[in-house]
Amino acid sequence: MKSKRLMSFLVTAMIVSTTGFVGCGGSSQQTQGSSEKLDKDQHLVLCLDEEPKTLDPSRSTDTYSGTVITDTQEALTRCLDKNGEESIEAAGAESWKTSEDGLTWTFKLRSNKWSDGKEVKAQDYEYSIKRTLDPNTASEYSYLLYPIKGAKEYNKGQGKVEDVGIKALDDKTLEIKLGSPCAYFIKTTYFKVFTPQRKDIVEKSGEKFGSEGDTLVSSGPFIIKNWVHKNKMELEKNPNYWDKDKVKLDKVTFKIIADVQARMNELYNGSLDLCRVEKKEWFDKFKAKNDLTYVTGPDISTDYNFFYCKDKLFSNMKVRRAFSLALDREDHIKTLYPETRKPFYAWCPPAMKIGDEDFRKKVGEEPLKKIKEEVKDPKALLSEGLKELGMDPDPSKITVTIAEGGTDARAKQVCEHEQANYQKVLGCKVKIDYMDWAIFQDKARKGNYQIAAMNWGADYNDPMTMFDLWTTGSDMNNPKWSNAKYDALIEKASKTMDQKVRFEAFKEAEQILLSESPISPTSYRVKTYYMKKCIKGMQYPMFSTKEEFKYAYIQGRDNK
Repeated sequence: MKSKRLMSFLVTAMIVSTTGFVGCGGSSQQTQGSSEKLDKDQHLVLCLDEEPKTLDPSRSTDTYSGTVITDTQEALTRCLDKNGEESIEAAGAESWKTSEDGLTWTFKLRSNKWSDGKEVKAQDYEYSIKRTLDPNTASEYSYLLYPIKGAKEYNKGQGKVEDVGIKALDDKTLEIKLGSPCAYFIKTTYFKVFTPQRKDIVEKSGEKFGSEGDTLVSSGPFIIKNWVHKNKMELEKNPNYWDKDKVKLDKVTFKIIADVQARMNELYNGSLDLCRVEKKEWFDKFKAKNDLTYVTGPDISTDYNFFYCKDKLFSNMKVRRAFSLALDREDHIKTLYPETRKPFYAWCPPAMKIGDEDFRKKVGEEPLKKIKEEVKDPKALLSEGLKELGMDPDPSKITVTIAEGGTDARAKQVCEHEQANYQKVLGCKVKIDYMDWAIFQDKARKGNYQIAAMNWGADYNDPMTMFDLWTTGSDMNNPKWSNAKYDALIEKASKTMDQKVRFEAFKEAEQILLSESPISPTSYRVKTYYMKKCIKGMQYPMFSTKEEFKYAYIQGRDNK
């Protein structure tokens, strides 16, 4: 899931907490294995770094909206942690089976109700998936559904909706037919594109659907009670939810706080229950607070810069590669993120599995390191690229612009560090264009930029979630880069169950991607949260969302 560089992105690896992860079972107000009763006030206060652009599951792309959607809508499955491993649990579907050839999946839905009391039906899931694929919806996540038979053709305007392999056989049975066996399909079914949508609600709301709380009904643990834009979002327990007895929280408030300093102050003074922490000086302050506990672990995501390949300057591979190699990743991380980032010279992050093996460990060398060893002088490479473009080979004659999706002090600190780095190493002039996150997303999608930066957090546990972004025509391919060989390798990996074949295809594809340099990976992340000790049962799933609060509860705050 995409996000700006200062976000904690779609969380993709289990955090190992000093307090452990405690589930809440049963309907009693007493926790398992404890004689303590739960606090009367079950109100959790979290924060979002930015305003969600939309809560429409078909059009949501950022992690902020994804966090809310995960616990207000019920996907077919739910991704949880079990002893540090990804666990795909029954959710909207109580069970499923697969045909012998792996092409037909049949999901048996459980009895669940929408927040307005109507029954959730298989037709709601069918409608939701087909709406996401509808070319008129313009969903950037439609590609995630391409394993479904006829899905890509319909989405690209080359096929009919009637030919899409998804059908409600009855109110509680959903059949999905794939175009070919897919090694990772079940791992996508906890993602938001597999949540249900009510046709009557969508059509009644029109283009406003997902932009206000009152345009939505919920199928998940919580409902949206109040949404004050750029201020807060309040959720309440959904009394009609099928698993409501395991939901202990009565209310969840998301404060929308764009400024990093403001977030840190609120956590320090007790106004927030949990927040990601990045700067060393705040680590030192929070360590001294007895009411907080530190939560950390790997985050399967990659920070990266990217270049608009249809811009005259960045249409040249040598120019793109020069900017990729010019960045001093070690100094960048040491200066800005000593606790939360690691310099990175590859695309697919550590801890991502292919089959049962760690993809990064299996590959070994980070490909961009070898390229960096071969190119001794990025400035000279830039001059070569300028010559090939018929431009003055003197880098000091060019000015490039970095688009930054943030306006606070931290965003400026990060961008100005890159600006100084590029100017020093390449000798060119660099300007920065600061803007709000929503405007940045729109500009990146439309190609109104030269250089920009994001983070990509894996949506599911397979390298495909990292590599299919850059295929020709992908709605997530903001650089608008295209390489036929790369496309063929990803296609090959998508249509075989042989993990050895898939591994070799991804390995070669990564080398092509980093050699052509439409993107420039800079670092991978380490999760670093501080959380109040009275918060129990929080889940930090490997995939699907950064914070899962369905099972969270509060125990001990009343005694403070």
